[in-house]
Amino acid sequence: MRAIYRPAGKALEYASLACNLYQGCTHGCLYCWAPKVLRMNAEEFHASGKPRPGILEALRRDAHRYAGSADPVLLCFTSDPYQPDEDKHETTREAIGILREHDIPVHVLTKGGMRASRDFPLLEGPGCAFGTTLCWADDLDRLHWEPGAASVADRIRAIKLAHYLGIRTWASVEPVIVPEQAIALIGELSEWVDEFRVGKLNYHPTARDIDWAGWAPRILAALEASGREYLVKESLRSYLPAEAQACGTERMAANGSI
Repeated sequence: MRAIYRPAGKALEYASLACNLYQGCTHGCLYCWAPKVLRMNAEEFHASGKPRPGILEALRRDAHRYAGSADPVLLCFTSDPYQPDEDKHETTREAIGILREHDIPVHVLTKGGMRASRDFPLLEGPGCAFGTTLCWADDLDRLHWEPGAASVADRIRAIKLAHYLGIRTWASVEPVIVPEQAIALIGELSEWVDEFRVGKLNYHPTARDIDWAGWAPRILAALEASGREYLVKESLRSYLPAEAQACGTERMAANGSI
């Protein structure tokens, strides 16, 4: 069993190395693609979140191979590292410790909000970063689409605290479901977020109702106005003006240059 792996496809835009610690996720996000990828029943996938059998032992083995890596390991793609069961298992906490012991930087992506804050001291090393998924400015919308995840306010508290502690922060504004809320979030969070990553909703009927071509230039303008680094994922970048696409990379500085 390999714990650390190189993502493929759309996931590769976010990280060159990753590790999935949990099997299942109780956040219950309606847009979640993980059950289909893992060939699991969605109801079963969202019913519980348990550590993958043997994952920490496998991670210890892999950490020896990747020791000193300049590439960070992302936690996680197919589950949330700070879903409610993490309070009981502390699998993510132990995993971060293993990676840091081997001088491997860690990037966290979570909807768990302040649940992650207990581990912030472990992320204060060079190359580490704390990221939160934030698609919403309105918590009622969040409650409908992400019923088991932390509130919008709780996630913002976490990102502010991480920033205050000197940890590099990033916000994954993906999937965009209500475009106006995504624009509002970028303006609201720019003081505390070092990098934004934006991606459109995929594999869901609601995506067909959004005018991506009309909205993409507006989100690009908001990202440039934020003064922060940003990444526009390829599926959304295809709707940008030709001059923006011509940059040749999804990762751009605030002025649109490489």
